[in-house]
Amino acid sequence: MNRLATITLLFTLLFSTTACMRHEIHQGNVLKDESIWLIEEGDSRFRVESLLGSPAIIDTLHPNRVTYIEDRRNAETDPDVLRRIDITYDDALRVKKIEHFGFDEN
Repeated sequence: MNRLATITLLFTLLFSTTACMRHEIHQGNVLKDESIWLIEEGDSRFRVESLLGSPAIIDTLHPNRVTYIEDRRNAETDPDVLRRIDITYDDALRVKKIEHFGFDEN
């Protein structure tokens, strides 16, 4: 019985300390500052997806428009980050228009 009580106490201590930790919540794409500013008008869709990955949203009503979203939350260290890039392609799948939201331009 003493061994069972010891094991129960160890598991209780182990799981009570992990419940206090807060982890960063990251949703969407990871948008690196060094990659987003490399995209220019005229770039191919392949180049954009090589730099940023697959888009988070592909608009079915506008098939030439894609959206990359980054949403990060960490209550302990950083303020919430919400950034977005909307890219519109022409019929040849070349970047026609780029819109940045939530970024500091370099």
